[in-house]
Amino acid sequence: MISVITCWAKPAEETIQERNIAKTIGVDHQFIMVDGSGGIGLAEAYNQGIEHATGDILVFVPEDVLFMKPGWGMVLEKKFAADPWLGAIGVAGTQYLFAEKYSWTAAGRPFIKGRVVHHLENGDFFAVVFSQEKGDFPVVAIDGVFMAVKRPVLQNAAFDQQCFKGNCFHDLDFCMQINHDYRLIVTTEIVLKRRHITTFDKVWNNYGQQFLAKHANNLPLSCVNAIPDPEKFLSSQVVDLKGKVPIETIC
Repeated sequence: MISVITCWAKPAEETIQERNIAKTIGVDHQFIMVDGSGGIGLAEAYNQGIEHATGDILVFVPEDVLFMKPGWGMVLEKKFAADPWLGAIGVAGTQYLFAEKYSWTAAGRPFIKGRVVHHLENGDFFAVVFSQEKGDFPVVAIDGVFMAVKRPVLQNAAFDQQCFKGNCFHDLDFCMQINHDYRLIVTTEIVLKRRHITTFDKVWNNYGQQFLAKHANNLPLSCVNAIPDPEKFLSSQVVDLKGKVPIETIC
């Protein structure tokens, strides 16, 4: 079974997200909505959710995530069952983390992998494409838009709610904790969309500096032989999806 953990700033008895997950996951699941109305960060919320989770696989997603393709739960179960050393699966991530740059996209293409669709409240509908290739890719960190982990990972890892009290860098910190014991991958088989975009503000920068300081002894970190050249940096691509992909939400 899969436990899906999310945190809502304004909890509701039933949400579009809960219905969407029920119609797309394709396997037995447990939906856990943590009450975030008190202003807790995602690290603390996810730790609270873990206490109530009974699944063999735990999935962590923000409240604005919706799934666009059915059967993603079966994809997770198959991949974890096939590889005992696989600890975490994401839909976007990087193969290289710098010691002096805290954004996971800093390495640029071809080191960043995956894609995330955005369906904003103003009607904008586009995909941020980190890599054009389809398949599974080894990475050292996955983005918190979607984090799936198998339960044994949590024996020696937890979200650091003391250092990361907001909604950013809890994901990269968690990945740093499990990299030595497990493999991490990004897969393009799971397609989701977000209703908001990340704000890269002063708070984000402050937590980024905390992340670098905490892991200074373990950075840079890579799962490939090549080293990114900042002078040849290639950013992700933005693709307009209006009229090209069905925009309706499965719920």
